[in-house]
Amino acid sequence: MSTRRRALFSFVLGLGIALFGLLQRQGHVLELSLPFFVFSVSLVVSDMLHRTPRLRAARLLSASRVNEDEPADVTLSVTNEGPDDVFISIRDEIPHGTSVVAGEPALAGRLGPEETASQTYTLVAQRGGHAQRELRGSLWAPWGLAIQDVTLRLETHLASLPVYESLGEIEIRPRRTHAFAGAIKTGRSGSGLEILGCREYSLGDDIRRINWRASARRDELIINTFEQERMTDVNIIVDARAHMHLQIGTVKTFDLVVRAAAGVASHFLRQSNRVGLMVYGDMLNWTFPAAGRLQMERLLHALALARPSTRAAFGKLRHIPTTLFGTGSQLVILSTLGTDEDAEVPAQLAARGYSVLLVYPNTIPLERSALAEGEFSRLAERIVRLGQHATLTRLARAGVRVIDWDVTESFNVALHHASRSRRGVRR
Repeated sequence: MSTRRRALFSFVLGLGIALFGLLQRQGHVLELSLPFFVFSVSLVVSDMLHRTPRLRAARLLSASRVNEDEPADVTLSVTNEGPDDVFISIRDEIPHGTSVVAGEPALAGRLGPEETASQTYTLVAQRGGHAQRELRGSLWAPWGLAIQDVTLRLETHLASLPVYESLGEIEIRPRRTHAFAGAIKTGRSGSGLEILGCREYSLGDDIRRINWRASARRDELIINTFEQERMTDVNIIVDARAHMHLQIGTVKTFDLVVRAAAGVASHFLRQSNRVGLMVYGDMLNWTFPAAGRLQMERLLHALALARPSTRAAFGKLRHIPTTLFGTGSQLVILSTLGTDEDAEVPAQLAARGYSVLLVYPNTIPLERSALAEGEFSRLAERIVRLGQHATLTRLARAGVRVIDWDVTESFNVALHHASRSRRGVRR
């Protein structure tokens, strides 16, 4: 309670006691009201004599970006720049989604002129962007009567980025590539690392490409031709519609999808491709395709801020603004395709000339773990699996590459199974 409110409360209480004593004509009751009047006047005088001190506050983070659930140290300091002693009690703002795991985010005590008090505590932040904008506390008069509430504006930001794993091979065949060298096989002869075939030597060919064994057998010069490798645009689409995701225990499928998207982005950027990102669900959260480390930082920050959304405008997957994607580019869609209408969208995109890779987060094993064993649950699981198999098979026949990802396992495991299946190896 502020000093003025305490003074008013004390005065009203004393006045009430005094009126009661006058009505009852009892002097000893009137005497009881005197301490309240004295205390009220003392508070008013104390508040008038209490000068606002000059304070300078600072908040220093050990890192402005950390990985998800990684601790960050916060050092809070307050300096008295005035000529008089100051008695303070200040507490730092703790943003939603963070928790203090060590230390205390508060300062209290006496500060002499030009004296600085500091305190260090440790935060652990969930995925996202977290802002600390102010310090709140109280300033006490030297004799302890007057209390002045104080708010110090001090804004700092902490970005908690998603953790992702380094992924293995992800084979894509985009219909359009750029002229710059990369890691995408084009199926055409040119500069590359893998041999595409052989042909007869022509005047002007590089003699370092001569296949001497084939030349000895044919009794003429034969050279190797290599498969052209180029860079391409990879656009990652994360389905952020809330009804596409669930939480069982501490496992949130949306967090798993975000981490998988970060891993996919890192994989294709390491191959010198240009990678873009669309978080589909809340607003038009679009990161334009680019290459390099700076682009990876942009993508990680966009994924850190991604949240499941219930916006009606993004209720259907067919509303994806395809005009943002270059014709013939590679699309990587991470979605569970909740309805039959959604399930047609990847095939429609493939028909429009895009190369489509669907990462299908299969939540059946996760949901099954939360259900009791029984005949009905096993039958329900079998029916859902049959429906999923029919949908994914139809998409594969339409030209969509599908990775069926059991979310109870690592995404790398799903990539390994998809690679073995593509090569004709039985699981």
